[in-house]
Amino acid sequence: MQKKKLKLLGPFICLLTAIIWGSGFPFQDIVGADASNIDGFSFNGLRFLIAGVTLIPVILIFEREKATPKEEKKPKLKRTLIFGAISGAILAASSSLQQFGIQLTGESGRAGFITGLYLIIVPIAAFIIFKQKPSLFVWIAIPFSLAGLYFLSVKDGFSVEGGDVLIFLCAFGFASQIIFVDKVGAGVSTLKFSCMQFFASGVICMTLGLIFGNLKWVGITGNVFPILYCGVMSAGAAYTLQNIGQKFTAPAVASLLFATEGLFATIFECIVEGALPSGRAVLGCVLMLTAVLLSQIPKRQKTANKAP
Repeated sequence: MQKKKLKLLGPFICLLTAIIWGSGFPFQDIVGADASNIDGFSFNGLRFLIAGVTLIPVILIFEREKATPKEEKKPKLKRTLIFGAISGAILAASSSLQQFGIQLTGESGRAGFITGLYLIIVPIAAFIIFKQKPSLFVWIAIPFSLAGLYFLSVKDGFSVEGGDVLIFLCAFGFASQIIFVDKVGAGVSTLKFSCMQFFASGVICMTLGLIFGNLKWVGITGNVFPILYCGVMSAGAAYTLQNIGQKFTAPAVASLLFATEGLFATIFECIVEGALPSGRAVLGCVLMLTAVLLSQIPKRQKTANKAP
């Protein structure tokens, strides 16, 4: 019964993850407007390092070492740290590719749409590699979600540019991270895995920032709240919830729910700007919500024929 409740809670946690990711977009735009003082690499590095530091007291409180034999404890910790570092490297690479792509195209909306192509990549990859077959309703939900993302993200037409290739590669990166978390999540400590993921990603991004970026002290002091919010909430809380939610949610369904971050980004943007959404945005929201509802229709279970 407990496992069934957690399985029902999984999609809700994934949706909550998307809400928090969406709420961080206005703050990311604020930092992006100050690019001359804080580059994207340094911003990602700072927020991921803050996320890692934030999780340390949480781990000390909620994951106190139980009285388990050392021969059982050490392998799990080692596995958690190694897999966390790998996931952090994937996260850093994906975020960096996306950042370079946005810099080249200058359009975050279009970048969000192309990034959302992991909606297609995740179920196809999960089926080919792990033989995980999504339900028919998930396949039907994918075009609804993609159409919704298009109306939410792409404002004036669509043309392919050089930066779009990098963003397309980043979609494969985020898809890989979702699938990787799905495969290793059951055998690791969630909080420690997340913490290691953040520190690995933070160190990689900060190194890239020191090499290619232009971080200035005024860039940090002038963006304290956006950096803290994106570090504690968009990174720390959201990616940890992602790791928890994916333990009880199929990767194809999880990717659909995560993609609603574009919907919530539009909602929070309207709240911050005090403006009503356009008809195009409303249509996008309706299509995304339709996709979410379709993805939650239970997969029909095959019943074995009983002998008379």
